[in-house]
Amino acid sequence: MSSLQPHRKENGIALVLVLWVMVILTAIVGEFAYSMRTELNITRNFKEEEIAYQLAQAGIEHARMEILSVPESSYPFPYFNKNGILIFAQGLEEKDPERELSFKNGSFSYTIIDEDGKLNINKASADQLKYIITALGVEITDADKIVDPVMDWIDTDDLHRLNGAEEDYYQSLGNPYSCKDGPLDVIEELLLVQGMTADIFYGKKEAEKQEQSGVMQYLSAKNSAKVNVNTASEIVLTAAFGAGTSANIMRQREAGPILIPVAGGTVRSVFFTIISTGSNTDGTIKRSIKAIVQKAGNKLETIYWNDNWTEQGA
Repeated sequence: MSSLQPHRKENGIALVLVLWVMVILTAIVGEFAYSMRTELNITRNFKEEEIAYQLAQAGIEHARMEILSVPESSYPFPYFNKNGILIFAQGLEEKDPERELSFKNGSFSYTIIDEDGKLNINKASADQLKYIITALGVEITDADKIVDPVMDWIDTDDLHRLNGAEEDYYQSLGNPYSCKDGPLDVIEELLLVQGMTADIFYGKKEAEKQEQSGVMQYLSAKNSAKVNVNTASEIVLTAAFGAGTSANIMRQREAGPILIPVAGGTVRSVFFTIISTGSNTDGTIKRSIKAIVQKAGNKLETIYWNDNWTEQGA
């Protein structure tokens, strides 16, 4: 009996070793399989994201064609149809433009915003900015603490307004930067200005309901400085022309688009923002592009491009 014990002991050790080898191999195989799945998912996601990006670009091109489809002689250009959708020629009042298209590998949707329907931030007076900000619900005393820094940001001198801010303030911040002392290139620069908050800039949202508009809907850094009387909101019209003229323009628009410029405004637009979102088939991967284009005759020049745009203020 005793002569068999060493063999049994050896067999037991061998069995334990085999079991350990199996455990190690199982772990290695499991890790390899996990790595392969991860690599596969990364590759798939990269492919799907690239498809979404290409579809977003297709949306931009579709929007460009829509803008260019209007003859230069067409009046008015552009205006809102009865559903509040921006359109580019008479005869489209009864049918909304098709701005969402689906394909086998995904879809795209886009919006077109008339920048000439906004007030030019670089040309606006302090009183005009103050009106817009207070119209959005900001108290008058707080509005001064926003308007003065905005005016200081744009002007070329280093003199402080009463509630303003110049280079010394921005250099004193934890992450210092310089005061622009010049016109804004993009409206998002306002977020760098003392007193401007994301809620005031983008507006406030609660779930899917819009609670308060933001100043970005009424101000532009890229437009012709003449307000389009057919596409401007009542807030912009009032800031630009005064309450009486604004009310008169809104009454005229109820009867149809205004054909002849009034109050120093325009009925033609040159600058447009296009926001296009591409999506894969199940909508899990999206890419958005924001572009600002300038129309000159039968051509469109892209003057701003952000191919990794994300919606803020949501």
